[in-house]
Amino acid sequence: MQSGVMKPGLFAAIGLAVSATAAAAPGDHIRLGDAVLTPSVMTGIEAHSNLYLADGGPQTPEVTAMAWVLRPRLGLELDGRQVKFELGAGYGLKKFVDFYPDDNFHPENADRFSDFDVDLSLAVLPQSRVGLRLENHLDNDAYAAELPTAEGSASANVTQTGNDLLAGVQLRPGSALQFEVLGQLGIDLYYVPDPLLTLPGTTAYNGRQQYGPVVTGTWKFLPKTSLVGNFSYNFLRWDNNLIEAIGPDIEGSDIGSYIGKPDADAWRVNAGVTGQFTQKLAASAQIGFGAMTYDEQSVVDDPDAGNIISAVDELDFSGAESFATDTSVEDGILVNLQVAYAPARGHSVTVGYRRDFQDAVFTNYVAFNNVFLRYEGSVQNRLGLGAEVSYRIDSFHGEVVRGDQNLIAKLSASYKIAQWASAGASGSWIRRACVASDCDDIFFSTQYDDFSGTLGFTFSY
Repeated sequence: MQSGVMKPGLFAAIGLAVSATAAAAPGDHIRLGDAVLTPSVMTGIEAHSNLYLADGGPQTPEVTAMAWVLRPRLGLELDGRQVKFELGAGYGLKKFVDFYPDDNFHPENADRFSDFDVDLSLAVLPQSRVGLRLENHLDNDAYAAELPTAEGSASANVTQTGNDLLAGVQLRPGSALQFEVLGQLGIDLYYVPDPLLTLPGTTAYNGRQQYGPVVTGTWKFLPKTSLVGNFSYNFLRWDNNLIEAIGPDIEGSDIGSYIGKPDADAWRVNAGVTGQFTQKLAASAQIGFGAMTYDEQSVVDDPDAGNIISAVDELDFSGAESFATDTSVEDGILVNLQVAYAPARGHSVTVGYRRDFQDAVFTNYVAFNNVFLRYEGSVQNRLGLGAEVSYRIDSFHGEVVRGDQNLIAKLSASYKIAQWASAGASGSWIRRACVASDCDDIFFSTQYDDFSGTLGFTFSY
């Protein structure tokens, strides 16, 4: 998982930091020379109205559940003239409680003991004409599949493990001009519960590697305003180009037991402006174009094609939508807009819109349009408030053709009891529904509502 790329930066930062004696009071963090170490832990309870994200039909009812959560985190920051380094690492534990052990539901199969995330950022010679930049994000995340009655030691969770690395050279020919020549490498692994697979012996559903160059440019034509541009080319390669068709049986569909998941090449180019235009107003606007081209031959040449597929129709890539489908011209239009307004000190409102496309796990790609409205506020540096509403339309293309509406509404509040302790509460509503008028019949089981809430305390040193 590319863990080796994190060690040199981490050891260098620690080596610079441990030369001084650590001393701090609770809430002041731990200072190691020029570095600051911040440990914290959150513990509390979490409740869900629909733990398994089920559609609520007779065969897949909604199951309410409550869990104890524990989330320790560790942050390390070094802000020097020659080296800037940040490391954030967290672990998530979620243990569900079965209040009704005599029924047929087993919320304990949705326990999560392996969630974690690690973020690393390293900048060498950040003020020089030539510098180095490295960023790495590693995480493991899970959510419960529709297996409320599965019991035993097997997990009901669908799990994704991913690592994204971005590294390269920064060039500054002048104080207002900067270029970056970077390389990106991403690894994603997908695991699904045993009951969802017909092939025994493994829960590994698929894996993907993506890599390629990234070139960026920034011209600061005003003190707080810049013109920006970006170009990237990405090679996407899957471990299995023929995957099991997990999900609802679609009446009248020609999708068989397996779906083609071809390799692809993708490129994007965009440009725009970003900056602080007034004391209260900041904005960013970027537009561009991109495309993703799929290699259907990678499905035909899959080693399993001759072993597990006997029907020729399974490898039919004719028609308007199939695993030979590339991004359309319309889906290639890229837009990213954000406007942030601060009406008063400690308060900000941000509105945004993003249009983009990305590779999908169970079909070729998804093109999406997303709008959001977010509020963040602080009252007397003790009470923190937050609210967000977002609406996203997903259009999936390939062998599986589907449209989803995704609505998310969140509220949160936190109160600083002391310098080292705070209490927090949050609530959210997540809804996914079909777009087309006939998806209630075809993709009914992909729809769900989930109301959730969290109440907890955070302690930091």
